Parts: sequence; C-alpha cells; structure tokens
Amino acid sequence: MNFLLFKKEFRLGVVLFIVFGLFLYTVNQTSEQIVFSFTKEQFFYYKPAFLKTMYIVLGAVIFALLIVLNRNNTVETEAKRNAFVSFISWTVFSFFPGWIFHLYFIIQTVKQKGSFMALEDQFWIYYAHDITLFLGFSLAGYFILRPVIHEGQ
Repeated sequence: MNFLLFKKEFRLGVVLFIVFGLFLYTVNQTSEQIVFSFTKEQFFYYKPAFLKTMYIVLGAVIFALLIVLNRNNTVETEAKRNAFVSFISWTVFSFFPGWIFHLYFIIQTVKQKGSFMALEDQFWIYYAHDITLFLGFSLAGYFILRPVIHEGQ
C-alpha cells in the first residue's frame, strides 16, 4: 500500500479529513456551547444527536475509496489528487448546513421552552447534520470520485 495516507498527492485530503474527525469528536460540546451562547441557558443533549458510529463507517469507506482511487494507474496523479480533495471537501462541508439547521431548531426550542421530545421525534430535524453529511458523501462519491476511479476501464 506504500504508506497511502502519507502520499504527497493525498496529504491535503487526509489532513482535512482528520481535522474534521477531530471536530466531530467534540461536536456535542461545541453544539452545547453554541446553544448556551445564543440562549444564555445551560443546555445538554439528553439523547445523542450525533451518530458517531456513522462517522466511523464513513471514515472506513473513505479509506477504502482512497485505496481504489490509488490503484487506477491510467489516471494522472494530479487528477487523483484533485478528485480526492474535492470529494473530501464536499463531504466535510455538506455537514455544516445540516448542523446549522439542527442548531437553529435546538435554539428555538430552548428559547420558547418547547418540548425536546417532540423535536427528537422529528428525526429529519434532529439528525439533519448527519443526513446532509451522508447526502454530501454519496453525491460527491458518485459525481466526483466515481468517474476518476472508473476512467480508462
């Protein structure tokens, strides 16, 4: 495998992915602090709002896609690098619109003293960040990585 993660052409994408992984490790606390700063009321998640197992699975799939991308010898190194960095960028940045959407509804519920049980039951709001992350990952993989992986076959 030739130290795939340390190859020069994939370094930027790998670093971006690792930094995003570190952010996801602390996303619960970050979200709680953001809600507190907007509402001035102490807030803690009772029911986990972030699907940590999904992040681990996406990480494993990204690593597998990197291996497959590296195996294609008919594509130039620069094209591989551009495709991988674009794929990681779209995947990472697709998380943030859903996270902002999620935080908006959490903040509104805290301000209005609403029911968190009702909010948790609306999974598309409560897990909007994970849904947008998965959609960004899927679409970026299909439209960015897939053509490069299958080029020349």
